[in-house]
Amino acid sequence: MSSPDKDLSRALLGALVLAATVVLVLTLKLPGLLVSALLIVCAFFISRHLQPDPEVAAMRSSLQYARDDILEILDAYEKLQNGASAADIADRTLHYPALANPDNSVPQINEFLLRASSARRFIERVDGYLESPGTDKTQLERILMVADERAFELQEAWDDARRAAKEIGPA
Repeated sequence: MSSPDKDLSRALLGALVLAATVVLVLTLKLPGLLVSALLIVCAFFISRHLQPDPEVAAMRSSLQYARDDILEILDAYEKLQNGASAADIADRTLHYPALANPDNSVPQINEFLLRASSARRFIERVDGYLESPGTDKTQLERILMVADERAFELQEAWDDARRAAKEIGPA
């Protein structure tokens, strides 16, 4: 729900509670006042419960950035593998041909391919956590730490694989 929609629903809830309070007090007098007080307290707690925690929102945003970092590296590899531009073809055939060949025995490239495969599966799980409204702060902290670590390790493996492929050169 977007922010204007949340504000509107909060205003409608407040107006509904106010109208119910007035009706209860006017019709039931003292018992209506007690029921109205209970209604106001319940509405307040429901409203507080529905408000998103800014810290959780910040963690979700950070997790999204870590996810984007991983996807950026995977997209660069995908572009190297299947890109149609002249630069992509030159990279695939002249500069990094070993990276374009998954059937090689270069440990750095094999390490990157393993991490890239793992990162694709991890991204699918992260997407599920990002979409789930039930993901709490503790889970997000744990996932964020893992995502940052995986993004860093994948970047290192990508750099090492590119360096090793560049050293091998065209065969």
